[in-house]
Amino acid sequence: MATRSNTFCNSASITTSNLVRRPLLEHIRVDHGPVHLLSRFFLLADTIARSLGVSLQFASMHDLVTANRRNGESWRPLLPHYDPAYGGINSDNTFCVLGVNGGGEVVATQAARLYTLTDATFLEEASSLRLFYPDPRKQARPGESCIITAPSAGRIRGRVAFSGAAWYRPDYRGRDLVAALSRVSRAYAHAIWNTQQTVTFVAKPLVDKGFVQRCGYASVEWAVELRGFAIGPYYGAFVHIDTVQMIDDLFTFMTPAQPQVDTGILKRRA
Repeated sequence: MATRSNTFCNSASITTSNLVRRPLLEHIRVDHGPVHLLSRFFLLADTIARSLGVSLQFASMHDLVTANRRNGESWRPLLPHYDPAYGGINSDNTFCVLGVNGGGEVVATQAARLYTLTDATFLEEASSLRLFYPDPRKQARPGESCIITAPSAGRIRGRVAFSGAAWYRPDYRGRDLVAALSRVSRAYAHAIWNTQQTVTFVAKPLVDKGFVQRCGYASVEWAVELRGFAIGPYYGAFVHIDTVQMIDDLFTFMTPAQPQVDTGILKRRA
């Protein structure tokens, strides 16, 4: 059985700067949630990616930043809470999954960050810009603001995963990879962090194209407006799903596909 010292996101010796890329199935673990269902899902997601010639790999947040900068033609800059240059990121509160093709090129990305909201709601954290920066007064750009009018944002507390940094190279869009990788992000966040909610922002053009439905989120509320950020003008939806809904969605997503349980994942459960 693997110990905590050689599994992703639970080792004090692993940081966002020294983490080397690791195959998803070889290093995933399930500490929370229905282990058999989650392990079957992770195997299915990996199978879907491989059928498209893509290998899913854990990587560092620095790898994510590098991929973002190399693909600026089709990918807007990352929001600051995914950039380790601002601080606040470590192996206990973030992870990144890359999709890499046979030529070693990054063609898809997804990341998640954990927020433990005990003294503030998600709305308060976002409006104050603490969601994005450890010290907004010193680090925020002049004129930056986050305006959320979605009602649920003012009620969400507890252990919350912000899933984002989603990007797919144009020639890999419109495939099953989007549906699989978005679910990997929130399922793995729950498996290692015992999250109660997963939230994200989705730009209006993507909502209009059915992106939210493909990714299986339960609720779409308007609106989120970002002003002054490096990504440029942004208007989108506040999208969220709780743990019960997330598990139900995985079950639906896997039906009728039911791959065999990867016993390696079961053995890596703490």
